[in-house]
Amino acid sequence: MLRHLSLTTALWSFGTYLVVWVALSISILHMLEVDYVSTFLAPAPTPTKLSYHQRRNISVDEAFLELYNYSSCFRLVDYGIVDAIQSKVVCAPGGADGTSITALPADELWTDGSVWRNFGLDLRNAEALAPIADPSEDGQNHDPRFKYTPGRVMCAQCAHHGSPTPLLAHVFPQNANDSTPMTWRCDHREHGVYDTRFEEPVVLVARKDDHNPFFLLSAAFDAWIVVTKQLRWQPSARVVFLDTGVAMPYDTIFQKLLGPARPVVYGSDLLGKRVGFDNAVFVPFEQFGPLMQHLNDDQPCLESYLVRDFRDAVLAAFDMPRAAHPLVHRPGATCLVTIISRRPIRGRAVNRMWANEEDILLSMIDKYGSDCTFQSVDFAELTAAEQIATVAASRVLIGMHGAGLANVLFAAPHTFVIEIFPIMTDRFGFRNICQYLGLEYVAFRDGMDTIWPTQHKTIAMDEWFRVFDLVMDVVLTPATKKAFEERKVVQRQIHRQHVLATEFHDA
Repeated sequence: MLRHLSLTTALWSFGTYLVVWVALSISILHMLEVDYVSTFLAPAPTPTKLSYHQRRNISVDEAFLELYNYSSCFRLVDYGIVDAIQSKVVCAPGGADGTSITALPADELWTDGSVWRNFGLDLRNAEALAPIADPSEDGQNHDPRFKYTPGRVMCAQCAHHGSPTPLLAHVFPQNANDSTPMTWRCDHREHGVYDTRFEEPVVLVARKDDHNPFFLLSAAFDAWIVVTKQLRWQPSARVVFLDTGVAMPYDTIFQKLLGPARPVVYGSDLLGKRVGFDNAVFVPFEQFGPLMQHLNDDQPCLESYLVRDFRDAVLAAFDMPRAAHPLVHRPGATCLVTIISRRPIRGRAVNRMWANEEDILLSMIDKYGSDCTFQSVDFAELTAAEQIATVAASRVLIGMHGAGLANVLFAAPHTFVIEIFPIMTDRFGFRNICQYLGLEYVAFRDGMDTIWPTQHKTIAMDEWFRVFDLVMDVVLTPATKKAFEERKVVQRQIHRQHVLATEFHDA
């Protein structure tokens, strides 16, 4: 009887404690504003769908390579561009002497590439849209392209399947305040009457920023894609610049890539003439194309086989070897550190100069001169071949943010690129090129800037060497380089996993 009462008392005591514990727990949950009802009564969670590489039982790298040709990066900065170019007939010839026009738009990249046959250009009384009166003027304020006039294009007997107007809007532009509708009609009364005629295939390039290496490289890259990958013209074409711009070092790249057997013709050579063409391509405008993608925002793309092939094609055109730097510098081997200097050009003031460049250069020589050779180079004074050779030979490239850094396109694998930015500037064009080529890129923003727009930079010694010492440690020390490469492998896998998760989550 006593044993029964003790058991009953124990059960009642346990029950009382349980009720009190539950009550206290619910009170605490209320105080913490926890939704305990939905937490306890919610249905069982749906099992997370396994990722593509998990379902396939392969590595992230293998999955990425399987799906890369379907990615946005392949379409925007790699060989998917060639697949995206769709030939569209705009005008079919209405007779034996008629003009034909075929547009070559590339989805998301450009709309104005086109092939024309049997037509002419009337360059009598042609003038630049915004000529430079004084060489000291800022180049951004001029536009050497020929101004639009209704009779500029001489074509005839063309059965329209669309308007050719958008194809030439960037070749023969109008002033911004000119409200005259831009129209082209293929019924020119002087069609076939020419002062000079090109019978060979012609690559027509209209340069706006004819002084800017970055824009010129963009135009050359676009032209190379269209001429060699889409049209598959043999390298027997002639390059003609349809503008009043002067000869620039990078013009040689166009000539050696697209028409090595023929000299370049400039617009100034054709002024006052009616010029006939048997077969010509208007290349896409310099402000379009793969190098112009994601200049102002984060770039999701890394390697690009198309960009690497363009780099190799330029090196081959200049008879320069394609050679990678060794992973780690070997004692006695060449180690070249090059500063791409920004200096006044032919009387024109330049913004974003490195004010204490000489002091930093001497300090780098003092610290690392026994291992590497240091030089400061003004690319405005060099030919294209000299610029390319200098970049290809450099293990480390340093430069203020500016068009001269476009030359990193010719850097060899394992090159370090240090881009020095004004503190408030964010631009990603040169970083993107480094990513496409697999180069090592460092953005440097420390130091003091003068006020906008000059933004000249002065960098304290400790600020500079805090970054530069890390770069040189990777270049010169095998153990550091090994750890650096191991970290890159992990970062690449994280990036590829991100691409798979965002673009192929339903795959």
